[in-house]
Amino acid sequence: MNQDHELIESTPVVVEDRRPEAPPDVVPGTTLGSTDLPPRPFDRRPIVPTWIRDARQRKAFVRWLAAYAWHTSAFHTVRLPKYLARIVLQAPLGAGRAIAALFRWVTDAEGRPLRLSAIERGDVTGYMSLSRQRNNRVRLRLTTTASLAACAVSALGVAGVLWPRLSWAVLALMVALAGWHGRRENRPFLDPAVVVQRARKLTPDLVTHAFQAAGLGKEDNPVTFPRPICRDGDGWLALVDLPYGRKAADALKKHQDIAAALDVDEVQVFLDRIRGEGGSARRVALWVADVDVFAQKPAVTALAKADQVDFWKGFRFGQDARKRPVRLAMVWSSLLVGAIPRMGKTFAARLPAAAAALDPWVQLFVFDGKGGKDWQPFELVAHRYGSGARTAVVEHLVHVLHELVEDMNDRYERLRELPNDLCPEGKLTPAIARNKQLGMPLRLVCVDEVQRYLEHPDHGKTVLELLTDLVKVGPAVGIMLVLATQKPDAKVMPDSLRGQLGIRFAMKVMNWQSSDTILGAGAYPDLDASKLLRAHKGVGILLGSDDGALTEFGGQIIRTDLMDLPTLQKICERGRELRITAGTLSGVADGGDYIVEHPAPRLLDDVLAVFTEDEARLWSETVIARLAEANPDAYDGWSPTDLATCLKPYGVTTGQVWGQTPDGRGANRRGISREAVLEALAAGCD
Repeated sequence: MNQDHELIESTPVVVEDRRPEAPPDVVPGTTLGSTDLPPRPFDRRPIVPTWIRDARQRKAFVRWLAAYAWHTSAFHTVRLPKYLARIVLQAPLGAGRAIAALFRWVTDAEGRPLRLSAIERGDVTGYMSLSRQRNNRVRLRLTTTASLAACAVSALGVAGVLWPRLSWAVLALMVALAGWHGRRENRPFLDPAVVVQRARKLTPDLVTHAFQAAGLGKEDNPVTFPRPICRDGDGWLALVDLPYGRKAADALKKHQDIAAALDVDEVQVFLDRIRGEGGSARRVALWVADVDVFAQKPAVTALAKADQVDFWKGFRFGQDARKRPVRLAMVWSSLLVGAIPRMGKTFAARLPAAAAALDPWVQLFVFDGKGGKDWQPFELVAHRYGSGARTAVVEHLVHVLHELVEDMNDRYERLRELPNDLCPEGKLTPAIARNKQLGMPLRLVCVDEVQRYLEHPDHGKTVLELLTDLVKVGPAVGIMLVLATQKPDAKVMPDSLRGQLGIRFAMKVMNWQSSDTILGAGAYPDLDASKLLRAHKGVGILLGSDDGALTEFGGQIIRTDLMDLPTLQKICERGRELRITAGTLSGVADGGDYIVEHPAPRLLDDVLAVFTEDEARLWSETVIARLAEANPDAYDGWSPTDLATCLKPYGVTTGQVWGQTPDGRGANRRGISREAVLEALAAGCD
């Protein structure tokens, strides 16, 4: 696309299919011979090119043309002094070339080899004939040249008297023509305004060569093109039919080989299956971008300007490499987002929650295992909210999941009793969900860094069981889950939970095993998130694995829309206003406080409490055992080293303490004295 001397044509020529076609008299349904090919359905080419009819492509072309024209004109305008100097320096050479050419023409230099040949052959008659012809031609050309020169000089003389400035214009024109004629043939006269890309234009010959180099065709059996190669957005689009017998899946596996044959980076090459009525098991769409599209600035989420969202109809999640919007429908399904840290995992997981925030009939349940500010704006709209992985939050999550499971079971019972005209498919409907009397709104449960809850020593197993129960049968009654993790490990998130999540979004991971954990077993090698670049923030493979519409597209490489914290704050504020207007503000957003915080223990007081009045010193192991028995939530799992580390800031140190073992024997072990604890308490009070 980036050329300063050539504008790109929008409709290149189609490569002709050189393979034999099916006989015209073959009746559909009859058996063909072994050498005959099955007939293809009639495919009409559009009367008006696609890029003219499509507003997005039309705007992209106009933007490119305007930017191209502005940059090229500005580039050459700045270099006008250089071009003028080049013309002046090359003018003498050009003038010499012009005079030499005129001299050769006037003297009939082109006929000299014929005359010399006649002399060598001794052909007197032929030579005399050629000489007379040469004399007549030279006389005519010399007379014509002299006459034209005299007329030109006379005209210039008269014009110089009448218009004095005209002589300078004529002189400048002659110098310019001489300079242009004296230019070097191995170097362009004008400097290129842009860097020439190696694959600036996708042609049928180039694509055919690339597929042959990848082992997907031969010279006597090449790929063919059902439609012309054309511009599509910021790249070239080619529909390619592989040779009969070769599958489209074979081409997808040769992605890197095709990119190498096209001499571009594989991040600029995209291959997709063409399914349905206009597709074939051997047809693929090859799109080659002009630049690395995912290295450009991401699009800001459309939710930032949306007044309200109907969560039943889905929402924009991001866009693919060709800048086509990708919508996500969460109703009837659940989402798993997995990636290594700092790849945009939380940003992606927040998009469904933000869309739900703009639908006042959706209840939000948000738990952030990491803590911090990433999900804090959702406190304005969330029905339940928890941040961090401390014991009180984990206990609250377990309680909420129990409530959701009970509500899920109750919904099935109540849906069974509703009339068929109100509940025609036995599932939740928009009318039912928005009926306050029925009390069955859509519920979206978002759990970021879910592995922190699943790995909890006391409640992890319970959290796993409850999440699995919800994800299996909850979507049909309007309870959906969004789980995000930076640890896509089969041990942390077993297949009993992971395998039930209908939508998967895998961003950059470290290896193909982690990619398979997120996308599902068998996704590799066709889909491998470990090949994504670290520089591509927010880019991942989106895959639908349930019966939703997303499943038909297969794995798509997309980039999520950008939604930073200020934008999210405004969205949640708008969502709060919508809930207040609709009368659906509830839970935490309505002022409820459901997390029971355990008071932080006062270590010195607790340590002093384990001493009896007649005990002056105790072993550290005895102290931590009594602490764990009195307050297991705070001290369970402590070691003598932990006790010594925590007491050191208070000035209490451990030393050798004499005591008796359970069998009555005496021994010296590390311990603390009651007097040291009392002194530390007194110092703290002072």
